[in-house]
Formats: sequence, C-alpha cells, structure tokens
Amino acid sequence: MLSLIQKILSCNGYSIYGAQVVAYGAYTAIKRLCDKTPERFVVSNLDGNPNEIEGIPVSTIETAHKDGLMIIAVTELLQDEIAATLQKNGYRNVFKLTAHEEHLLMREYFKSVGKFPCLDNAVNNPPVDLVLYEVKNHRDKPLENHPQLRAFEQSIQAGASITNARIAPILDNTGENISTKNKQYCEMSATYWVWKNTSHPWVGIEHYRRHLLVTPEMLNNDIDAVLPLPYVCYPNTIAQFLRFVSGDVLSALLSVLKTLHPDKYEEYFAILNGQYQYTYNLVCAKREVFDNYCEWFFNITEYMETLKVSEVSVTRALSYVAEVLTNLYFMSNQDKLRICHVEKSIYT
Repeated sequence: MLSLIQKILSCNGYSIYGAQVVAYGAYTAIKRLCDKTPERFVVSNLDGNPNEIEGIPVSTIETAHKDGLMIIAVTELLQDEIAATLQKNGYRNVFKLTAHEEHLLMREYFKSVGKFPCLDNAVNNPPVDLVLYEVKNHRDKPLENHPQLRAFEQSIQAGASITNARIAPILDNTGENISTKNKQYCEMSATYWVWKNTSHPWVGIEHYRRHLLVTPEMLNNDIDAVLPLPYVCYPNTIAQFLRFVSGDVLSALLSVLKTLHPDKYEEYFAILNGQYQYTYNLVCAKREVFDNYCEWFFNITEYMETLKVSEVSVTRALSYVAEVLTNLYFMSNQDKLRICHVEKSIYT
C-alpha cells in the first residue's frame, strides 16, 4: 500500500494544500483509492483560485484543522517553502507530495481505472538507439541538484540566436531552425531543431529541470511513444489553458483547428473539454511518430502566427498552445499508438 494512503487511512481527517492540477489529481486519486475526501483545499491566497472544488471548500491556512494531515500538492519547486510556512503556523502532520510520490499515487489511480499504462523500469530489453535532448536556455536558473547526463542524453540550447551566451554543446540556431522565435515557442524551438536536423530511430525531449526517467533498455518495437502521466484538470483542460492565456488565443487555436482539421475538430474539442492533459511537452517517441507529431504541430502553430492576435506574436502564448497541442496529438491517437508512461523527475 502507498505510504500516503496508509497515512490517510490512519489519520483523523486530512486537507490538501493547493487548488490546481496537482492538488485536484491527488484528490481524485485518493477518493478513488480509499474513498476519503479532504476537509478542504488550502491556499495561501484566494486570488486566482476557485472558491470550492466539487463542493469542497477552498480556504486559507488560518481555517484548516491543524491536527489533521496536510498534504502539500503543488509543484515540488515550492514545497519546502510551503512546508516551513505551515510548520510556523502550527501544522505538525505535513506530507510533501513530491514528484516521485505524485507519480506513485497517480500510477495506482490510473491503473485502477484502466488508463495510461506505465512502463516497468526493471525491463531489460536490447537497447534501442535513443537520444534524449535536454533543452536548456540562457535564462534558466542555476540548479543545486542537477544530475549527470546519461550516455544517451545530450544538451541543446534553445534560443541560441537571441543571446551571445553559450550553455550547451548543441545550438538550436544551426541548420534548419526557428531559434529566433524562442521567446514565443520556448522549448519547442529546440524540438523543431531536433525534428529537422537529426535522424535517430528514437528521440526525446526533456527539460533542464524535468527529466523523463526512461532508458533505451525499457523500450522495444511494441511501444510507439513514452510520456509522463497526464494531469487531471478541474473542471477541464480549457480552464487550465485559460489560466495562462486570454480567450483570444483560445479562439484563435479553435479557429485554426477547425480550418486545418475539420474532420477531427469535434474530437479535439471533446479532448479540450475533458480532464486529462499531458504537460511540459516532454515526449519520447519512435522517429516516425516524432516526425508526424512535429509536422502536425508546427503546421498548426505556423498558421496561428499568420492570424492578427497580438498575444501570439509578442508573448510566450505559443508555448502554452504547445502543451495543448501535444496533449491533443497524443490523446487523439490513443487508439492508433501504443503510448506508455514513465516518471518525470524534477530538479531544483
């Protein structure tokens, strides 16, 4: 039994710190796995957060039950600071839902509902020819615990054309590239470079602070793509998208999807109104799948660039569009591709 589930079953009530995707996913999984609901969702500030989630109140730390279990379910990058604040305010029973604990919890949840199968990291197949590209940018904050790259991982600098700084051996401004658009596309300018300038049979994209815990020995010809487990969004993925962009960007995206893919539009719209979302554009796939994904993806974003939506041309809106598109591509191909899932590790 998971250690978190054991704690919940033995405690006198619990609350969840957080009110966004990590928190909602944890709530959904716990409710399914042990039929226990939290007393409340707790946040530091109510601004930008819902007043309630499925009838459960969202409130600040002053109102929560301090003797119960408090599960910190936000990005791991903020958990130590939040734990310290909770302890100063009298909370003694605190559980940090780290990226690893979150993966274990959501893996069990998805297993229980028969969705999103995970790869076994103990598998020892003959290794495939895989290169994982770790995307870095000159604006990245220094990390205290960045791991040594494995033999099949290489660093690539995204946005190399917009700075004189050099932080990786591979630059995304060589060959065929969109490096000058990095401020709009973020890590996807490196994805474009990999698509246009490499030919490995297996290829993947990860970030300097988020790595996919996959190895060449875990893969075989029966697998088409490997992704981290999706988040569970409340109330749907459109609401999650609109936390970061305006309605104009959403309208532009829907217009382009309807124009370029009229036969798939209803399916795409249903996915957007669903709750499951792959995030961060972390992808590992066979070459033919990766190439097809990129061709489909950049065809849509390049069309969006032609529309007169100022937010698309002057901000990083396309990087948020990118997450939506990555999600749409792989969710809409669940019946055509064998997609497996692995843990993602977060470094601080």
